[in-house]
Amino acid sequence: MKQRIALLLLAFVGSAFIFTACDDLFGSKQDGITDEIFRDGEQDPNLIVEEVGYVALLPFWDNFNEPTDVFVGYDELVYVTDSDGLHVLDSAGRNYSTIPLRGAVAVAQDRLLNVYVAARIDTVITAVDPNRTWDLPAVYKIRNANGAGPLEFIQTMVHPFMDASRSTTASQRGRLNDNPDSDENVEITGLATLANNDIYITRRGPRNQTGQAVAQDNTVLLMSRVLGEDGNPTDIMRNISQIRTLNPSTPSLLSAIDLSAIASFATPPQRDNVPAERSFLIAQGNPDREIPFRVLWVNAVQTPDGLEYRSNPSLLAQDTTRADSFLYEQDKFRSPSGIAFSGDERAHIFVTDAATDSLYLFQSNGIEGVNPPAGSSATRAINVSFGGTGSGPREFRDPSGVAYFRRIVYVADKGNNRIARYRLNTDFE
Repeated sequence: MKQRIALLLLAFVGSAFIFTACDDLFGSKQDGITDEIFRDGEQDPNLIVEEVGYVALLPFWDNFNEPTDVFVGYDELVYVTDSDGLHVLDSAGRNYSTIPLRGAVAVAQDRLLNVYVAARIDTVITAVDPNRTWDLPAVYKIRNANGAGPLEFIQTMVHPFMDASRSTTASQRGRLNDNPDSDENVEITGLATLANNDIYITRRGPRNQTGQAVAQDNTVLLMSRVLGEDGNPTDIMRNISQIRTLNPSTPSLLSAIDLSAIASFATPPQRDNVPAERSFLIAQGNPDREIPFRVLWVNAVQTPDGLEYRSNPSLLAQDTTRADSFLYEQDKFRSPSGIAFSGDERAHIFVTDAATDSLYLFQSNGIEGVNPPAGSSATRAINVSFGGTGSGPREFRDPSGVAYFRRIVYVADKGNNRIARYRLNTDFE
């Protein structure tokens, strides 16, 4: 009898070991990896409709203080700017760290995993007034924001000193004053990195005179890495051009009025065939201005005379047999606040509008919506844009930034203090 009991105990212990080993190998229902997988696919069942559309991935990420931008990096971490600075999160929304930066409004990452943040800086310029602190816009270049090593601020690019068109001492100090056109009234609003790790910076401000040596405030700056003595790029950025082709005050297909966001066509994830082109998308905010086309596609064309920036009038060709609405539809937007381009095979363009509290989706040909799925009776693109003012799963309050990564759309929902996430319902298996 005692021998039988001993055998039963051994069998029980062995089975427990087997189940424990299985949990170790495959993950259990209680482990963090499994929970993360289920959270990533979770959605509001009340929002799943028969029509094609975006559905919410719940719960949304909260505990932010008026988030202004969101970017999913080449390192596959999520970077969020808000009133507290820069937040670094993992794919499940867990906060790795927070880097305090006053007035942080935009974030991007290059392919070397350096993070750029547009914010504000307090600085004393002794030659102007040793007793005064100036509040100026700046871009911080940060190494190891993802925790891969010691956090390092590589460079702080401060307006107006970062602008190569204001290289003289007189031009740099000329607007450090209390006048309406003071440099303190200039804002840096958007960042976009390129395949070669150059960076575009959007800027807006009160002084926009053309035909002068000094560039207008409403412009895009192109920053490139300085070459070292060995001919290789260093970590330090310098302004190599201001895109003066963009008219700072007259609306057109090639204007730059109160720029609010920018996106390049080089986007995560990291891969060998990142587009090398320098074309970009920009958004023109300011709902008080009459601007028929507020989101513009600007083509960078290499010519014998150098790089030229041109409009993309092909987007004006709108085939209404294929769709009901388009990117280049007059008065489509009121105050676009964020732009993102999906670097996958879909090549979608996402736009948030702070005035309409909406998220819009376009194809790269300008058509609004997605192509009908296989077997659908639809013959035209299906409009999947959505929004409205509120705190519901498909509503926003002052959305201020958007990102895309691996078929998930992220929205910085500023007024609701959250990062909302969505997936097209045809992507669920």
